[in-house]
Amino acid sequence: MGHHEGRSAPLDTKGSTGVLPVYSGHAPSNARLSWSKGSLKFIAALTLLFLFPRQFASTYSRWNRFGSVSTTGFAVDWKSCGDNFECANISLPLDYHNESDPRRVSIAVTKYLATNTSHREGAVFINPGGPGGSGTNMAFTRGPTMSDVLQGRYDIIGFDPRGINLTRPYVSCFESKLDEDVFASAVHTFHLNLPVNVTESVRADLEGQVAEAAAAMEALSKHCAERVGDAMAYMGTEFVVRDIDAMSRIIEGEDKRVNYWGFSYGTILGQYLIKILPPSRLGKIMIDGVVNPEVWVGYSPRSFEGYFNDIDNVLYSFAESCVSSGSACALSAMSPSEIVSKLDETIESLYYNPQPITDLPAPAVATARNIRQLVFSAMYRIKDWPDLAVHLDNAFKGNYSGVVNASMVHIDPEGASKLDYSSYSGNTIRCTDAKPYPSSKDFPSNSDIAEYVVESMKTYSGRMGDMFFPWSFCHLWEGIYPRRSRYEGTFEMEDGTLDTPILVLSNTYDPVTPLSNAILAKERLGDNARLIQQVDGWGHCTIAQKSYCTGEIISRYMLDGEVPKENHTLCNVVEKPFVPAEEAPGDDGEKAWARLVDEWQFE
Repeated sequence: MGHHEGRSAPLDTKGSTGVLPVYSGHAPSNARLSWSKGSLKFIAALTLLFLFPRQFASTYSRWNRFGSVSTTGFAVDWKSCGDNFECANISLPLDYHNESDPRRVSIAVTKYLATNTSHREGAVFINPGGPGGSGTNMAFTRGPTMSDVLQGRYDIIGFDPRGINLTRPYVSCFESKLDEDVFASAVHTFHLNLPVNVTESVRADLEGQVAEAAAAMEALSKHCAERVGDAMAYMGTEFVVRDIDAMSRIIEGEDKRVNYWGFSYGTILGQYLIKILPPSRLGKIMIDGVVNPEVWVGYSPRSFEGYFNDIDNVLYSFAESCVSSGSACALSAMSPSEIVSKLDETIESLYYNPQPITDLPAPAVATARNIRQLVFSAMYRIKDWPDLAVHLDNAFKGNYSGVVNASMVHIDPEGASKLDYSSYSGNTIRCTDAKPYPSSKDFPSNSDIAEYVVESMKTYSGRMGDMFFPWSFCHLWEGIYPRRSRYEGTFEMEDGTLDTPILVLSNTYDPVTPLSNAILAKERLGDNARLIQQVDGWGHCTIAQKSYCTGEIISRYMLDGEVPKENHTLCNVVEKPFVPAEEAPGDDGEKAWARLVDEWQFE
């Protein structure tokens, strides 16, 4: 990546010429699938008014009439970038709402080609989540296995949404990765240091931490805005949907429908997709680990409402499965309640009495923040539970080095020669989508934000209910004002709208996108959706735990167009915490699904 300049490239006004040279080689070194670290105007508008009821047409007409992109004669300059991979940059309008604006964005695209060319079905666009996750990295690292799951009959297309990774302009807030790492370390990645029980004295400390975080976020937002400019206002999810539509037309042709597979934040993108594009443009859509869009589009300090409904249930499941697994878990000598109580005790102790760490390469301090962050990140995948148990076992015995080393920001010694990772692109996207305050006098005070934190901890979890605190400061993210790409429509849909119902997937116990979100999505969409629930599934997205039932439903849906007859299907998992998963049966599809789950990782 060293051949790209540190600052964002200027906006392209030359039509279809890509801003960046095509990436060649394997996945960039900053490949990650991360939660913490993401329309065209149609001639057929009158046809829609004729074919569908008035209220249906009005739902779509407002958001479909914006922007017109001619894709006739547009040839993508694909370059080989690995074994069966092709890469390109596709130039698209910066502003779909203003046809007279000549500025362009250059979207980085990586395609893993269908291997079963005689039975090719088309292409499927993928998104790993975030916001801020790189689709090109996902295509490189997961594309071949996703292709195997779909029997090689689809091109797997990953793209970097606006502001992210290799797409230009991107949210480059620092001259180098070193500068970014130093900043992240100084602000503790905007995570709070709190005990489980927030008393009045703790509340005063919390307000001080909020004030410090607000000052840091304001400084960061100004720095980002100076480097990126007003392009930040055009990076919202609405325009990413329009980019997908345009790319599909360019790559697949005007008559091909959009197929999509999104995870975590990618479910927001999917839910926008089915509302912004007309049904005639939609093919097979799958969303896994559902974010509630009605909360997403609200005021940012309230953006963690409902996310953590099940996070303590996941923690309790960790403790229970640890004890039942015997020697496979380092904490199995304790009872489940003892594990949770000891965790709470340790968090409290480290808040009031931070401990010096002297056996790491550099001196450090163990705080409640460290252990809370470590536990939170481990809730995403049961594969991380054995390591979590080892770290907690050591911490319960007074050795905190492992906890600190696993949760601290590590400074890359070669970071001065590397570009920053656009780690704060997620703030730009999130804040562009969020509801704006009428004026600055309506901005929440630091005391207000502290109260929201306390409320979330009391409602959901004293251990982890504040983990989306970094999303609280959109009112300070000034680069996105005025917003140019914010969807303001609804998310309900009349029965019979979609030709092919979408698949909505969820674990029973997801730490950050609870089953209740998936149920709400199903209720909003009616018979336009089918809900797939993994029974006794723990972790973020169904991809976090093996279920051959889920894999088979996805395969039949994508390959045969088979939609589950039941509105709500229950799938059993075949992978248990602390127990090595049995080898997949002889079926190639099940083996491919098992590999995909094994390869998956959120960082």
